[in-house]
Amino acid sequence: MTALEKKFSEEWMKKAEETQGMEDYNAARLLKSIQEHGGVSVAKRALERNGSSENFEVLKKNNRLDLSMEAIMVKGEYGAFFEDDEVNQCLALLCDCGYFG
Repeated sequence: MTALEKKFSEEWMKKAEETQGMEDYNAARLLKSIQEHGGVSVAKRALERNGSSENFEVLKKNNRLDLSMEAIMVKGEYGAFFEDDEVNQCLALLCDCGYFG
């Protein structure tokens, strides 16, 4: 795992920790998955679902999309890890929900 991949994972885990106590958000399962597989791998698998996750919907309901995987992925510094269509998928989902960073 490169330093930048580690930074991505750590940023996502920090944001996931901020959700603890948020009703219906499964932070424990997400944190375990990121620790075991790395954030980039977990994010790529999540994108294969084509649509928003349950956790995304919880964050949306709580007006906290800033804590979402999608909000982290669209940051330019992590662009090397994801294909343009993956980033565009996240950007479109965020924009559809009225979140513009």
